Amino acid sequence: MGTFHSLFRVELGSHHLRPGRTKHTLVDAAGARDFPLFKALEIAKFPEDEGFYLLYEPETGHGTDTWHLSLDDAMHQAEWEFGVMPAEWVKTDRPC
Repeated sequence: MGTFHSLFRVELGSHHLRPGRTKHTLVDAAGARDFPLFKALEIAKFPEDEGFYLLYEPETGHGTDTWHLSLDDAMHQAEWEFGVMPAEWVKTDRPC
């Protein structure tokens, strides 16, 4: 399997919806709880995978992700969930 590769990133600011429209729940040995607020989003992919991962980076701890069939789908999810506009994404083009 190839290297997981970051394509775009956006830092979430005061003009974005926080915590967002989707409830993300962390379940582990300590039980179930909400994720801390997310501070950034990143879109990444594996070269051989057709889909794209929308990575959610919380203020503390480990994040989560969602899988999307296309880059547009991942960006639309971020727009709907947090109000991230397409022009806000910064191209990263680096290994994760």
